[in-house]
This record gives sequence, C-alpha cells and structure tokens, in this order.
Amino acid sequence: MKPILCATDCSENSVAALKMGRTLSIKLKTKLVVLHVFDLSVALLTPLSTTYIKLEKEAFERHREKLTDFCKTHFGAPPDGRGVQIVVRENAITNNAIVEVLTDFDASMVIMGTKGRSVLKDKILGSNTKGMIKKSPCPVLMVPPTTDKFLIERITHASDFGEVDIHAIDWIIKTVACPYRAFVKIIHVNIMDWEIGEEKMQRFKKILDQKVRYDKLGFELIHSERIFDALVQYAERGEMDTLVMLERNGKDIVPSLAHPDFVRKMMSRVQVPLLSMNKSMFH
Repeated sequence: MKPILCATDCSENSVAALKMGRTLSIKLKTKLVVLHVFDLSVALLTPLSTTYIKLEKEAFERHREKLTDFCKTHFGAPPDGRGVQIVVRENAITNNAIVEVLTDFDASMVIMGTKGRSVLKDKILGSNTKGMIKKSPCPVLMVPPTTDKFLIERITHASDFGEVDIHAIDWIIKTVACPYRAFVKIIHVNIMDWEIGEEKMQRFKKILDQKVRYDKLGFELIHSERIFDALVQYAERGEMDTLVMLERNGKDIVPSLAHPDFVRKMMSRVQVPLLSMNKSMFH
C-alpha cells in the first residue's frame, strides 16, 4: 500500500483528520506522511539575500517543531520517520505544495480537515479543499472536526450508474473496504420514472458483478427530483461512516451531479468524512 498524506494547519479543527489518517495508515499497513505548509511572506527581500535565507531557516525550524509537537500531542509519541513522517514545505500556494508532496511520495490518498482555525482560515481551507478535489492525482478524504469515529465499517458511494463508477467502486473495495471488511452501499438518486430507474440499476448491477467481486455490497434507489437534498437527507440517517462521491463534469450525466461545486456543497452540509475522487483518475 502506498503512503497516505495528511495535510494539516496544526489547528484543533484538523485533529480529527490527523487521527483518521493515523487510524487508516495502521489498518492499511502503510506510512502516514503529515504535511504542514507555511507561507514566508517577507516583503522587499530577495530569496538570495542573507537575511531571507536566515528567516527561511528559522521559519522551517519553527514550523517543524510545531508540527512535531502537534503529532506528539495527538499520537502520544513523536513521529519516528517510519510509521509517521513529517514534512514541512514553504509555498504561498498550499495546493501546489500538497500536489508536489503527493507526487514525491507517490501517495494513495490525501486527508484534509474541512475547517480552519478561524473564519478566514475556513474560507482559505474551503478554497484549498475545492482546489484539491480538482487537482489531486489521488482521492481526497475530507474529515469534519466533529468526527469522533475513525473506523470505516459502512461506506456509501453516490453513483450515477456510469462506467466510471465501476472503476471507483473497484478502488474503494480493494483499497479500503477489504481491509476493514466494510459494507459498501451504492445509492442512486433517480429523477426519472420509477421503472426506468429500476431497469438502470439492474443493468448496472449486472455489469458491476462481472467486473468487481465483493460479498458485502448493497444497493438503494432513492426517488427524488432534488438530488442534493436527497443525498443530504440520506447522510442524516446516520447509516454510513464515509460518503464517497466522484467529482464529475461533462454532458453525459445528470446536470446536478456535474456542477463543479456539488462535492464542496456536500462537504459543507454532511457531518461524516467525505471521500472525493476525480473521474480523471480512471482515464
């Protein structure tokens, strides 16, 4: 299993994401890389100046110590470089630094919190998370600060019954569901005639059964004209530990699911970890 990356701002609101990352890395028997990105905003100094180099070195040492203490506080022991490795990067554009580290470690997943340490940080983090949904070469797991359960036993995948969903479900099962022996439920919000929706689901089941083997799969068809509201209401039923959604775009799918802010809107409404995958991962 490739490493898991957890990007953190070392705030209380990112503790749940950190703990989720550690729990997952232990269960999946892989390394957890904890990343902290800071911006060294020093006006009127060039990167080659002696003063700038000194300030940069001091900043790296300060942020590395901060990240080490943060991990030690919530793991009960300092990072040892084997099970947990810390990385500090300086970059004014957080997402660029995250993508660079993802590439450096060939990570399988990135975990982020859904809130920052202040209203301003919330806006920045929301922007960063939205950007990562689109830019990340691997799945992005967004963890609300209120999360207190870090086991993944019930996974719900919101499906459009498309071919890309089969690839996503296969990844979910092989990467997360199998190690946890988790139950995977595939839900679809049907805005068409009831019979058409049922026929579509049966066709999808048949194709999926030919390509993916897993004995703990379930399906549910939800009839509603309001896809977003139906998914939120389903999430509020408390029947899942993680919601999985594909970042979709294109004219071949339901317009609501194709909206670029759909996943981010769900992130702001649901109180369970949300795993987002960009459909470009499977092409």
